[in-house]
Amino acid sequence: MGFINWLRNQPEENSESSQLSLLEESKPVRSRVDGATVRKDFTRTIQDKGGDSRTQAHATERMTRRLFGCGTDELYEETEGRRGDRTTLPQDAQSAYIVGETAATHRLKATDIDGNKRERHQQIIDTVEDASEQVKGIFPWNW
Repeated sequence: MGFINWLRNQPEENSESSQLSLLEESKPVRSRVDGATVRKDFTRTIQDKGGDSRTQAHATERMTRRLFGCGTDELYEETEGRRGDRTTLPQDAQSAYIVGETAATHRLKATDIDGNKRERHQQIIDTVEDASEQVKGIFPWNW
């Protein structure tokens, strides 16, 4: 019941509106979570913590190196993906990014990030790298 108890204490932010069920109970309408949704939440969290587009790029590069053992450019080149379009990556790579960004987003939200711009930038990147390091072991290419 850990998730249910946690959820009860969260603001209802993922609900767009309510709809009536057959029993006329109001239920939230939630959109399906996909890679684009996870990416948007990840980048928004970086911005909320004081990062910018440069921070996002560096954090993504660090995550890629941890999860895949190569850089972003190499990942796209070797898999014949189009840079900037994750839907062109193999499904396993897309899934790994979803897991990595989800873990990093939760870690960032739970971490106090402070200092000047350069310090915040580095703290965000380090936090993303740490979260990526923790989840990389679930993927078979890292066994």
